[in-house]
Amino acid sequence: MASNFQTLANIYSLVRSLSNKDSTTLSDATLLAFSNKYFYLLVRELIGLNEEFYGEISVASLVANQTEYALPIDDTATTFGGGMIKILRLEVSHDGSNWYIAKPIDLINQSSPIIFSSTTGPTVATINQDYSTTSPEYAFFDKSIWLYPIPTAASTSGLRIFWIKRPDELASSTSIPDLPKDWLSILQEGILYDVFRKFGRTSDARDALNNWHVGIAKMKELDQVVNQEQRFNLKTVYKNYK
Repeated sequence: MASNFQTLANIYSLVRSLSNKDSTTLSDATLLAFSNKYFYLLVRELIGLNEEFYGEISVASLVANQTEYALPIDDTATTFGGGMIKILRLEVSHDGSNWYIAKPIDLINQSSPIIFSSTTGPTVATINQDYSTTSPEYAFFDKSIWLYPIPTAASTSGLRIFWIKRPDELASSTSIPDLPKDWLSILQEGILYDVFRKFGRTSDARDALNNWHVGIAKMKELDQVVNQEQRFNLKTVYKNYK
């Protein structure tokens, strides 16, 4: 059964009720801007507790003589602000059959030239002398992955990226925030804080901000308990009860 508290429209209704406003004085457009502001703050808090919650696996094909592979970072024209937060793991298959974990390297402090272009710089063959397809390496630079050795042949879906993705921006009142439903009430308090400030209700804004911080603290407390592995070691105790 669908929840009656999951879409932004559900949150808007509560916000308007609690602030004694209607859709004329407090439009969807205004609430959408407030919603995204606090939605992303909540996402960052959740990633701090358990980053795998927003884990993604992306696949790309290797292209012959191409070292740079653009990452799915911010593209507001198509994904409404979604983007990469952290790379966890990179796997490469130059032959399409054998996979190897790529080791991250510091692109800036490499001792020899490693950037390749068709017109300047060292050749692919020269660069690849220092690298092995069975021990691939990569650098993260300029919103891209730079692979070494540089592929010399195409490999369909030969690149796998495990990464933490910031969810797409909320687009309308029908959007369902990518959050555990337990914490939608915190999003509501964040929105209320800006609503009360908008209408000069300083005392109410202060209460909403306090509720926001209390909610964040409770979220951290409960999620840390869920994520924590508790181990108990039992040992024998000998006691004379005489």
